[in-house]
This record gives sequence, structure tokens and C-alpha cells, in this order.
Amino acid sequence: MMNTYIISYDLINPGQNYENLLKKIRSFSSWARLGGSAYIVETEETATQVRDKLTSFLDNNDKLFVGTVQAPAAWIELGDEVSQWISSHLR
Repeated sequence: MMNTYIISYDLINPGQNYENLLKKIRSFSSWARLGGSAYIVETEETATQVRDKLTSFLDNNDKLFVGTVQAPAAWIELGDEVSQWISSHLR
């Protein structure tokens, strides 16, 4: 079964390299960028598994949240592409 999660992160150290973390987030079966440091992804994995996959790209003081997203949901000004992604992936 596919699950939809929001991922939010805050990399604390100045000059932190986001690239490897972003590559890992974008490796999930389907994803959209909500803006800033927030993504929405679809995967068969659990929230704990998603968190654990991303943890190796974080420093000890970085912050990460992975939470379930389900319909109904509401948003504004995310753009057509992201809005269509959300509409087609939330159940």
C-alpha cells in the first residue's frame, strides 16, 4: 500500500550540504516540493523507515519530521504542478 508523507527538515550547521539529502528525498517513487524545506512523498515504506533512510544525511543537531498526509487537505499558492500532484496522490 502506498503512503503519503510530508517531510520537513532544518539543517542547522552553516554551509550544510543539502544535495545528498535532496537526492534521497527525490529518490522516493513519487514526490513534490511544497517549498522551503518541505516535500511530500509517496512510498510503500513506513514513516519510521523514511526517517531512518534520511537520518544518515543529517548531523546530530539537524531536525527532521516525517508525518502522514491524507485527504482532506487544504493549500494555497503551491502552483499547478504541485496542486495536481497532491490532488492525484491523496486518498
